[in-house]
Amino acid sequence: MRPIAMIFAAAVLVFGVAAGWLIAAKTISWIEAGQQAEMEQAFYAGGIDWARAEADGFLMVLSGTAPTAADQARAVKISRLIFGDNLIDKTASQSAEAVLAAQEPPFVEILKNGDSFSLIGRLPQGETTGILARFVESLGAAASISDVTEAIDHEPQNWPESFEFGLRLASLTGQSILNITPGAVSLEAVADSTNWQQGFEEMAEKLRPEGVELSVRLSTPRPVISPYVFSIDVADASAAICSAQDEVEAGRIYDKAVEMIGVSVKCSVGIGAPSRYWREAIEAGLEALAGFGGGQLMISDADVSLAAPVGVSPQDFELITQRLRLALPDGFSLKATSPPVPPSLATEEARPVEFIVTLAADGTAVIEGSVKDKLTREVVMRFSEAKFGYGRVEDQLWLEDGLPDGWQVRVFSMIEALALLNDGRAAMSPDSLEITGVASIENAAAELSKLLATGYRPEETTLDLSYVAPEDGENSHSLDPRLCVSRVTKLLSENSIVFAPSSATISDPSLPTIAAIADILNRCQSANIEVGGHTDSQGREEMNRALSQSRAEAVVDELLQQNLLLANLSAKGYGESEPVASNETEEGRAQNRRIEFKLLREAPEAAAPAAHQRIVIENFRRPAFRARPNPEPNQ
Repeated sequence: MRPIAMIFAAAVLVFGVAAGWLIAAKTISWIEAGQQAEMEQAFYAGGIDWARAEADGFLMVLSGTAPTAADQARAVKISRLIFGDNLIDKTASQSAEAVLAAQEPPFVEILKNGDSFSLIGRLPQGETTGILARFVESLGAAASISDVTEAIDHEPQNWPESFEFGLRLASLTGQSILNITPGAVSLEAVADSTNWQQGFEEMAEKLRPEGVELSVRLSTPRPVISPYVFSIDVADASAAICSAQDEVEAGRIYDKAVEMIGVSVKCSVGIGAPSRYWREAIEAGLEALAGFGGGQLMISDADVSLAAPVGVSPQDFELITQRLRLALPDGFSLKATSPPVPPSLATEEARPVEFIVTLAADGTAVIEGSVKDKLTREVVMRFSEAKFGYGRVEDQLWLEDGLPDGWQVRVFSMIEALALLNDGRAAMSPDSLEITGVASIENAAAELSKLLATGYRPEETTLDLSYVAPEDGENSHSLDPRLCVSRVTKLLSENSIVFAPSSATISDPSLPTIAAIADILNRCQSANIEVGGHTDSQGREEMNRALSQSRAEAVVDELLQQNLLLANLSAKGYGESEPVASNETEEGRAQNRRIEFKLLREAPEAAAPAAHQRIVIENFRRPAFRARPNPEPNQ
C-alpha cells in the first residue's frame, strides 16, 4: 500500500474514535443532567433541603447530613424509587444528643410577692405542664399567677425535678426571686427573722432532689423608718438624729459630719429613704452648715429646712442657700430661714406669690408663677402640655419656698378650667382667682365653677366670660370634646380603673367607672380619642410596652361593649417611656402605672406635631383638698 493511502486510513480511524468519544461523552452528560434535575424536583416536592445529589454516569450519589434518622430514611426512600440499585447512599443523620444540644435549654424566673406569682422564661411541654397545673391547683382561689412563658418541646434531664423543687420553694417564701435551669435552682428571698432563715435553709436542703444544685441567698429585713429624718443643731449636737439606708451609708455620713462641722453623728439603719440620693442631700446640707459656721439642719423625707445662725450676712445667706438648692438631688425641696434683718437693710420687696396662665386664640399658652421645686415644675409642665398641646406651652415658672397649703391643687384646677376656653387669662394669688376669656361652651361659668370648687372658695373666684357659638352646630345632646374631658376628669378624681396584678384584666369594681365614662363619651361622638397605657420602669422594657398595650386595648374593648358610639377610639401602649413621676419611690411608680385618655385634635398648620389633651385615669391622684359649695354661675 502506498504511504499516502496509509496516512489517510490512519487519519480516518483517529477521527472516528474521537467523534465516537465525543458523542458518548455528550450522551452521558445529557443523561446525568436529566437524572440530577429529576432528583432535585423530587427533593423540592418532598421538602428536602439538606440532601445533595450528584450524577456519576448511570449512578446517582446521595450525600448530606439529615436533621434526624427519619428524615434520612425518607430521602433515601424517595431516591431509590427513582434510581433503584443505581443509587449510592452516603448520607448521615445527626445523633439525638446533637439534636438536643442544638435546642435552647428551658429556664424560668419566678417572682413571688405574697399570693402573686409571675413566671417568665421557656417551659417545656409534657411533664412540666402537669407539674405546673398541680401547683396552680394547690394554691387556692386567693392566689394569682401571671404566666408569660414560651412553650418549647425540649425537656432535658433533671428539668422536671428542678422545676417542681423551685415551685415548692416559692410557695414557702413571702417575697422571693427564683431562677430555675436544668439541674440548678437559685433563690433570693427576704427572711422574716434569723431563726426563720436558719430553719428555711435546713428545710430546703432536705427537700432538694438528688442531682439538683441549690443556691440560697436570704436577707433579714431592716426596720421601716418613717419619716426618714436627719436633724442636727450644731450648738447642741448631742441631740442629733440620723437615718441611713445601710451601714456603709451610715459610716460615710459619720465621716462627713466630723469633717465638715466637727461633730459625731450616729445613724439608725432602716428602709424608707425617699431617694437613693439621701446621703448626697445630707452631705450638701452639712456643707451649708460649715459655710454658715453653725446653724440647724432638718431633713424629713424630701423636705429640707435650713436655719442660719445669728451673724450671717444677707449676702452670705443668699449665696450659701442658693448653692445648697442647686446641690440637692431631684425631688428634695428647701426651706431656708435667716436671722432677722435690721429694718435699715430690709428695703427690697419680695417677689409676689402668684400664678398666671395666658391662652392665645391659636391655642398656645404661657404659664408663669411660683412652684415648690423642680419636680413640681416638671409635673405642672406635663399637665399643661396635656391640656393645651405638646410643644405649645411656654415655661416661665420659678421656684419659691413657703407657698400656701394647697397651692399645687389650685394650679391644676385653674389650668384645667382655662383649657375649656377658646382663649383667656387666669391669674391666681394666695387668696383670689380671676379668669377672663371667651368660651364656645354653653354655661361655661357653671362648668368652670364645678372644676374650681376643689381648691377655691366661692368668694375667692371671679369669672368674666363671654360666649361665642361654635361654628359647627351640633344636636342638643352633644358636648364639646373638651367638656367631655373635663367631666371624665372629675369622675376619675373619685374613681379609678384597676387591673389584676401583672395582667390586662380589669377588676370588677372598675366596671361601673367604665360604664360612666362611656355615658360621657357618647355625648362627644365626633371626638378622636386615644387610650394610652403606661407602666413604671420595673421589669423589661419590651414586657412593659406589651403589658401597657394590652391594658389599653382592654379598656377600649370594655368601652365598646358599653354600646359606645365613638368611632375614632384607638389604643396605644407607651410602656415606661412617659413617666409623670419619679420611679425611685413606690408612690411615684404607682402614678406612672396608669391609663390615659388623650383627646386628639388637628394641629394648626404652623405646628408640626398634633396637639392633644390628656385625661389620667389610673393611679393619678391630686393632693386632697376639701371641697366647697359650688358658686353661682356668672351669666
